[in-house]
Amino acid sequence: MKSVLNIFKLSRPAMLYDSHLYILKGFVSILTAYVLFHDHEIVGRDMISLFFGMMMTLEAVNITGIKSGINQIKATVLGGAVTAIFVGIFGINWLTIPLAVAMTMYISLKFNWRMVSPVAIFTAIYMTQYIQMDASGMPSMLLTLRLRLLALGTGVGIAIFYNYLFSLFFYNSMLKKRLVYIIECLETHLETYIKEQEAGDLQPLKTEITGLFSDIDSVIGQLYAIKPDQSDVNRVEQYGMALKALRDLTHYFLDVIMYRMKYEKEAADLIRLQEIKHLIGDVKNTVATKFVDLKPLRATYERYQALDLTDERYITEMYRAAMQTAACFIVD
Repeated sequence: MKSVLNIFKLSRPAMLYDSHLYILKGFVSILTAYVLFHDHEIVGRDMISLFFGMMMTLEAVNITGIKSGINQIKATVLGGAVTAIFVGIFGINWLTIPLAVAMTMYISLKFNWRMVSPVAIFTAIYMTQYIQMDASGMPSMLLTLRLRLLALGTGVGIAIFYNYLFSLFFYNSMLKKRLVYIIECLETHLETYIKEQEAGDLQPLKTEITGLFSDIDSVIGQLYAIKPDQSDVNRVEQYGMALKALRDLTHYFLDVIMYRMKYEKEAADLIRLQEIKHLIGDVKNTVATKFVDLKPLRATYERYQALDLTDERYITEMYRAAMQTAACFIVD
């Protein structure tokens, strides 16, 4: 029976990122939007924009969701205004549509050369394919853009409401799980290195470690987007300091891997790496068990404090970063 259930069970990283809550939030949001606006005289004409904008605004942290919603509205205004100008001058034909999309891409790249807003492009296409008619039966860019903005704004509003509602109850658990995820990734990477540093190919491990930086930065960004209750401020600060120390640890671990890939001799001290893995494992257990018992972490921390470190290149810095991570939670 368990094997059958495991087929449908989400992976552990997905669970640590509260994917089940994300699915639930999406279900409730779609249900709410449909019930309230499916028969609405204006918004009901464009449920696609409502649903799509809403799903793109669902975020783990409410402030992040608000920023996402605002960015969608800005992109919609950009794509809509550019297309309205082209259509107003040239009408809708084989040249207008690609010109409107190209100009929207150009202006998007002027604002941010690294990214073209998909919402702006979608709006540019939308404005030529879903044209609304005015009272006299004439195509109206103004009414088309109004419909798009109303539907999108409604979806963004629903998403922000549910982001806020869910964050009231789950943000503390969210931070805990994401910190556990980061540590588990580091534990896995350390174990892989310990097993494969002699004969294995370390390039895949280097690639995975590089990807971990974006995960850590994402969690740090979510952390500082949260406005915790006064009673939770210290805990959020603990998480923030720990994540920054773990980022340093990851950086030095990447240096160890790159050094080992270049030089066959003077390999990393595997015993010290095992100690680092053990220490951050104790941090993970302390966080996962909601700080019920700090004795194991304190004991490991005090034992490692007494170790005499010699110059071991980057491993010394890894060790210090691990100690800094543990120190964040020694005093509860």
